[in-house]
Amino acid sequence: MTNFFTRYLSNPSWLISSEGWDSKQQNILETQFTLGNGYIGSRGILEEIPRNCFPGTFFSNIYDKTGAQVTEIVNAPNPIDFRVISKGEKLDVTAMDVLKHKRILDMQKGFLIRKTIYQNSKKKKFNYQSMRFFSMHDPHIAAMQVYITPLDDSAHISIESAVNSSITNKGVITEGNKKHVDIIEFIKYDNVNYLCFKTLDQNILLAYGTQLKIEQNKKVSVVSTRSFDLKLKKDETVIITKFFTFYTSQEIPSNRIKNKTIKSIQKITKRGVNQLFNDHCKAWRKKWKKANIEIEGDSKTEKALRFNIYHLLISASTQDINASIKAKALSGEGYRGHIFWDTEIFILPFFIYTHPLIAKNLLLYRYRRLNEARKNAQQKGLKGAMFPWESADTGKDVTPQWYKNVEGKIEKVDTMKYEHHITADVAYGIFHYFTATNDVSFMLKYGLEIILETARFWASRVEQNKRTKKYEINHVIGPDEFHVDVNNNAFTNLMAKWNLEAARKIYLTLKKESPGSVKTITKKINLKIKEMEDWVTIAQNMFVPFSEKTGIIEEFEGYFKLKKLPLPELDSNFLPLLPKKIHTIDKTQFVKQADVVMLLYLLPSAFDYNLKKKNYLFYEKRTLHHSSLSVSMYSLMGVKVGEKIKAYRYFRNSVYADLENIHSNTIDGIHAASLGGTWQAAINGFAGVTIDNGCLSFQPKLPSQWEKIKFLLQWKGYEISVNINKEKVGLYFPSKNKNVNLPIKVYGIMQKLPANKSTVFFRKIKRKISLDTKGFY
Repeated sequence: MTNFFTRYLSNPSWLISSEGWDSKQQNILETQFTLGNGYIGSRGILEEIPRNCFPGTFFSNIYDKTGAQVTEIVNAPNPIDFRVISKGEKLDVTAMDVLKHKRILDMQKGFLIRKTIYQNSKKKKFNYQSMRFFSMHDPHIAAMQVYITPLDDSAHISIESAVNSSITNKGVITEGNKKHVDIIEFIKYDNVNYLCFKTLDQNILLAYGTQLKIEQNKKVSVVSTRSFDLKLKKDETVIITKFFTFYTSQEIPSNRIKNKTIKSIQKITKRGVNQLFNDHCKAWRKKWKKANIEIEGDSKTEKALRFNIYHLLISASTQDINASIKAKALSGEGYRGHIFWDTEIFILPFFIYTHPLIAKNLLLYRYRRLNEARKNAQQKGLKGAMFPWESADTGKDVTPQWYKNVEGKIEKVDTMKYEHHITADVAYGIFHYFTATNDVSFMLKYGLEIILETARFWASRVEQNKRTKKYEINHVIGPDEFHVDVNNNAFTNLMAKWNLEAARKIYLTLKKESPGSVKTITKKINLKIKEMEDWVTIAQNMFVPFSEKTGIIEEFEGYFKLKKLPLPELDSNFLPLLPKKIHTIDKTQFVKQADVVMLLYLLPSAFDYNLKKKNYLFYEKRTLHHSSLSVSMYSLMGVKVGEKIKAYRYFRNSVYADLENIHSNTIDGIHAASLGGTWQAAINGFAGVTIDNGCLSFQPKLPSQWEKIKFLLQWKGYEISVNINKEKVGLYFPSKNKNVNLPIKVYGIMQKLPANKSTVFFRKIKRKISLDTKGFY
């Protein structure tokens, strides 16, 4: 029996597969097998839309509020709707007997294939195979191919192929299902089906173009009707190819969108599916060249890590589409498609070091909403810019007022009122980007203004304690959201302190580089030197709760007085179970997720090794990891403080978070922050890549399971090849300027890395070897 699509597959280290039909796994697989390109995401549904299927088609910046508490990402009409019926029986995994069923996601090439052997009520079998991809070469196009073969007898089959416009967003809390678009036009033009939808709230147009081609007996025909009939002989195969194009009025004017969509579908159908697929694969090769990580000695983890990277790559576009990465990327409706601190702290570093242009675009999303952040601060009687806890298309705070907790009770949401650390997190992301790229132009046009305005916010947010003369930040929520409306959360205070100091530092740096441009910015925002001098005073006198006796940073003022309880028993993934009395958890020292421990990672130079280790061990006994982004931080810091066994255990929980549905909610979408945190745990943790006083540093501590790790890093305009094993670090970067020497630190020693020479640095013997060949890695 021919497997029509396996010839396209990459080697097994790039394949995620599922065998057999299990209805309980259906929605999980839909998330795992999501396809996309950063402009559009499509859940990996089965084409026949079986019972309990959850279709999801998400455009990166299309939101609507109709019928919802707050603005949410639109689950757009579903183009993957393809039904085959034979004598009244639908070829469907929930309607016919399934003798064989296998699906494969090729992560290297970004496509999904399937083979299903059906048996109908008369014991007649059908071989159904399909392949589809959403182009990485041109994000506005996609294609799907289906092969159908009757195996026991001739067959009359009916095909129904459509764009399903009845799709709704799921109901949340008191909401019912919400329909966010209406169809406003459907026409057939020269065998092209053109459909145009409009969002109900903002009147944004979504244009779809489709065309269907049929190949039977080596004859190709075009079908423009929604349904049609075919006669097939035994073992005769029909090939049905469906082409798609997608545009919105955000990038194409409304009066031109129809013409653009129709011309695009005509163009791609002439090129044919094979050429489109080849272009798509070439684009993916370019993506993976910069992003791939090879791990020798742990092939299973290597594949799982690639799964995380794959989902990062389909979450953002190289094009500037004025969008950012959602908490569930483009794979589900979880968190309503909102943007959190996840982007700047967890996800952005991956793109900084693999695709800096995408990192820049993610930061431009924040700059374009800077005025809304200013308004947000003003509404609270504060100065500068205060970024919202949850953001969508406009930059206004779209945090819902109510949520359902783990006990099923509806509770008030307070994060928008108290969780202010996101403002410093955005500034941190910008500073990180600038340090790694040296993109002065970006800073002068966009970045400096944000960092200055966020510092200004913190200066207005602090209160000076009249007794101690220290500056405090009261009424906040830190990353640990179990404890609401607390005073002087250490993470918030120290990140605010960092923001104030960084603003002054980067102002002086850029002033030397371009005094005229910096003067223009300070004049634009009416910033005076005296104001910046006050920032330094505030930063130097910022209060941080800390026990001199034990060396433990108090998560917030009064935390040590809370009830100390032993961790609950662990689940099968070695993660603590939630205590039964969850409603009183704020009275205990239990921590939702990495809080102080994350602070140790983000501001490493602020703490010595002993303090880091004491606090890591202290808070590990209290952290429940009731968030997917927590374990990656514990893995990272576990490496830093010498807890390598724990670090690898936490890393495993992070890297398999969605592959094994560890948090039991993969059906809602991929855990985007976990993806980025996992990459950081591998590269910044085990591979030991950090920034030390503006210098790229390597201090690897590979797990015992890993023999070698290889990857590329983008650093200040150069592409560095990295090859690390347990005894040495190998580095190489090409440059047209042969005299370039990059200052780096390896195993704690300052070194110079020459251009165009493969250089090996040894761990035990403090020496290096430079070769004139690129071949060592």
